[in-house]
Amino acid sequence: TEKGLLLQSKLLEAKIEDDNSSMGGSGGSYKMMEAEAWKGGEDALRLRRLQVAFDKKDIDSSGYLDRAEIVQALVKSGVVFSEDALKSFIDSIDMDGNGKIDFDEFVSFSERVREIQNEQEKLTGRKPTTMTVIGRVKAGVNMKDVNLNRLFQQFGGGGHAKAASCTVRLEDESEAGDILQGLVDEIIETSLMKQPLVGDFMTSPVLSAQPKMTENQVEDLFTRYDVRALPVVDDNNNVIGLVTYKEVAAAKQRLWNKEQKRMRQTQSEDDDGDTEKTTKRGQKNSGKTQQQQKQHRKLGSALKGWMKQHIQVVEGSRTMAEVEAILLDQDVGCMPVVKDGTKQLIGMVTRTDLLRQHRYYPSLHYHNKGYADSIAARKPIIELRKKLKKFDMEE
Repeated sequence: TEKGLLLQSKLLEAKIEDDNSSMGGSGGSYKMMEAEAWKGGEDALRLRRLQVAFDKKDIDSSGYLDRAEIVQALVKSGVVFSEDALKSFIDSIDMDGNGKIDFDEFVSFSERVREIQNEQEKLTGRKPTTMTVIGRVKAGVNMKDVNLNRLFQQFGGGGHAKAASCTVRLEDESEAGDILQGLVDEIIETSLMKQPLVGDFMTSPVLSAQPKMTENQVEDLFTRYDVRALPVVDDNNNVIGLVTYKEVAAAKQRLWNKEQKRMRQTQSEDDDGDTEKTTKRGQKNSGKTQQQQKQHRKLGSALKGWMKQHIQVVEGSRTMAEVEAILLDQDVGCMPVVKDGTKQLIGMVTRTDLLRQHRYYPSLHYHNKGYADSIAARKPIIELRKKLKKFDMEE
């Protein structure tokens, strides 16, 4: 009957899977067995493979397959059957009627299944085959919700969440494409999350620095607002550079070195009694008071002369995976975020923002409205920040 043919096919399928596992588990000994079997030709090799499959199903090593062992082999192949179908199936294989299947009966059963398959191939022109699907999640790709083990269980496969495999029985090789496409579609529909955009999780509104600011003014911003990097913008709010605590420290060191050099020169001239140089310096500063001279020296140099230029910026429509790749490739901790197609500053994205999205650390807040609102929702805050910005620093 049709049900009996299905059970035969599934039991043979379980045999094929046993063959595959035997090849993977025994290694060189299996290859040696095949080499020895080939000396007797293809028939000897097929008998040897059937013996290996029979031994694996013969759990108690009794030399017979009893009802429980047959049921276990069929269940392993995912077959659902009734008691009547199972009894008819066993009776069709058990030629001597003792309720057990020995190796000779198992070989006869395998030959009948092969003949049936050959007849079906001639009638339908379709050749049954098996397809092994191996899945692996690429390292570094954001696919946290993908579970390949669960995906392949429908075909009797399994493994780990990020690395699994399965063997699919095909009635014809042409079915392979549809099955693979179905697996891909299922991953997309059930496992792949929509990638958040930078504009949805960036830090905004963000503080910025002006190119005319000095070392002390920029340092004051860093101290007051507890930041480690600031974008530098022009009068039109276009990003023209970036300044970090490293640039501030280097600039202040240069300013201090310059002041120390000036003081040493002045002291040296006074000690040597070089009246000519002293007179020239006095004439040069004659129009300035001592307080004005001191204030001029304290102002330092403009930020545009020592900030980072030609920096990497990212548009607000880029995905989180793209920004993460850029940060890793450029080896930077933050990047200014600009409006699409322009250099207009709209925020900053940092490593902390990415960690917050990945939820790597429980100490990071994940539902802070200041980081979760859309750009449109943050617009009133941005406008207010622009109005209050003129009060940030006292000239």
